[in-house]
Amino acid sequence: MLGLSTAVEELALVLFTTLAPSGAIAFIFMGVISLSRKPDDTQRTSISRALALPILFALIGLVASAAHLGNPENALYVFTNIGGSPLSNEVLYAVIFLGLASIYWLYAFAKHPIRLLQDILMVLAIIFGIVFVTSVAFAYDVDTIITWHTVYSPLNLWLNALVGGPMLAMLGLRIARFVAVERRFGMVLLLISAIALCVNLVVYGLQSAYLSDISNSLVVASDLVPLYIPSIILFGVLGCISIILNAWVMRRYNQEDTHASRRSVLVLSSLSCFFVLLGIFVMRFSFYMMHMTVGLSV
Repeated sequence: MLGLSTAVEELALVLFTTLAPSGAIAFIFMGVISLSRKPDDTQRTSISRALALPILFALIGLVASAAHLGNPENALYVFTNIGGSPLSNEVLYAVIFLGLASIYWLYAFAKHPIRLLQDILMVLAIIFGIVFVTSVAFAYDVDTIITWHTVYSPLNLWLNALVGGPMLAMLGLRIARFVAVERRFGMVLLLISAIALCVNLVVYGLQSAYLSDISNSLVVASDLVPLYIPSIILFGVLGCISIILNAWVMRRYNQEDTHASRRSVLVLSSLSCFFVLLGIFVMRFSFYMMHMTVGLSV
C-alpha cells in the first residue's frame, strides 16, 4: 500500500512522463517527413499544421508536471536552479522544445512561408526534442533512490516514447491526409514501435527480477509493486493491440476513400493511441510505486 500511495501522490508526474516524451517523439517523426522532399507543398503545409497534435500532448504533459510543483513560487524556483538540478534542466529543455515547435507550427499558417526558415526551425525543434526526452529519462537517475538509480530507468522512458510516439505520429499524419502513412512510411513507424515494445518488455522483465534484490531498512522493493508482472503483461497486450489495430487500418483503408472510411481511420487510429498510452501510463504508475530511498523511508 505504501507504493500505491506514493504513485497516487505523483500522479501529475505519471501523466507528464506518459504524454510528453511520446508527444515529442511523434513531433520528431512528423518533422522528419516535413523536412523530406516527399510531400508536396500542400501536404507539407497540412503536416506542419497537424503538428498541433503532438505539441498538444507534450504541452498537456508539461502542464501536469507544473501541477506537481504546487504553486507558482516553486515553478520560479525551478528556473533559478538551471544547470544544478536535473529537474530544472528537464523543464528548461521542455520549454525550449515546445517554444520552437510552437513557433514552427504558427509559421505554417503564413501565406508565403520561407522554406529555409521553416527547415531551420524544424531541425532545432528536433534536436531539442531529443535533448528533452533524454533529460526526462535521466532526471530520475537519483543515487539516493535505489530503485531508480539503475540503467533500466532511462531505458524504460526512452523505449516508452518509441512505442507511443510512432502511434501518435501516424494519427497526426492521417489528420494531415498524408497518404504515404498507409504505405512504406507507416510500416516503418509500426516496425519501430513493435521493436521498442519487444525490447521494453525484456527490460521490464529484467527490472522485475532485480527488484527482489533491492531493500532498505523497511521493505523489499518488489513488495512495493506486487502486481509488477501483471502490469508488464498488460503493457505488452495493450501495445500489441495498438500496433495490430494500426496495421489493420493500413490494410483495410486508405485516405482516398469516402468520408465515412476516413472517419473510421481517424477513430481507430485514435483508439490505437489510447491503448498504447494507457499501457505506458500503467508502467509509469508502477515506476512511481517502486520509489524507495536508501534510508529509513520509502
